[in-house]
Amino acid sequence: MSLNTIPITSNIDKALNKEADKKYSEIFELSIQFSLDGFSFCIYDNENNKLIALESYAFQELDDYRQLSSEINDLVSGKALLRKSYKKINIIFESPKSTLIPFPLFKKSEIQSYLQFNHKVEDWENIRFDKLTNLEAYNIYTFPECINKTIKENFTFAKISNFSSSLIESLLIKYKNQNLENKVFVNLRSNVFDIIIIEGTKLKLFNSFRFRTKEDFAYFLLFVLEQLKLNPEEIELIFTGAIEKSSNLYEIIYKYIRNINFIEQNDLFRYSYVFDNIPSHFYYNLLNINLCEL
Repeated sequence: MSLNTIPITSNIDKALNKEADKKYSEIFELSIQFSLDGFSFCIYDNENNKLIALESYAFQELDDYRQLSSEINDLVSGKALLRKSYKKINIIFESPKSTLIPFPLFKKSEIQSYLQFNHKVEDWENIRFDKLTNLEAYNIYTFPECINKTIKENFTFAKISNFSSSLIESLLIKYKNQNLENKVFVNLRSNVFDIIIIEGTKLKLFNSFRFRTKEDFAYFLLFVLEQLKLNPEEIELIFTGAIEKSSNLYEIIYKYIRNINFIEQNDLFRYSYVFDNIPSHFYYNLLNINLCEL
């Protein structure tokens, strides 16, 4: 394993190691989420509707996607579970460049124009799109060519999607037919957080902010609430991702928003004992990708 790769957590059901390779291709599904900051994967037992494994790694000092490709190759080479033949493989990429286009306005021939309206697209970036059925929109995003090559070499039949596609769709599925008035979802990643606000079956807001300090985090979040005329004393803030109640981020935002909760595990799945000590809101996006028809 590279010196740039730091193990965060490993939670593998002991029964998984006893299964024959044939069973992997018949009932097990592999899901992976990665960015320049880290790499996580989980394994889902389709036959028993059960999540049975989760591992996570942090990357440090990665400056570009060629380095990321190298780190992914090293992880796959050193991890037998990543080299199995699975029934299905989902790849979630944390692209910083994406835009949502409603079904009626979408034309496949115009995807580059849509994206270039908000982002600069480099020559080494491919443009992909996901169909978000529940949102009735397409998510258009960039995907580095070197990463595309690495994925094809290591995970030939993988289904690739953008992280925001699965995050939005899984929330729409989990909270289908529920009243989400005055609810604000905040997903924490490494030095980035995403804000999602849903009204009925419609997405009112999705945006991502990069921050360095806890003060940055509080400022951006409160600014969004102010722009949308949402009273911090009346909303419910629901966290997903890597944040704990003892963290500085939680403490500073609690000064302004008192009704704060962490999202609960999705009860549409069963969970192996190895998930007992993993907070319910950690890795939410990765663990729920199997719900999404992307």
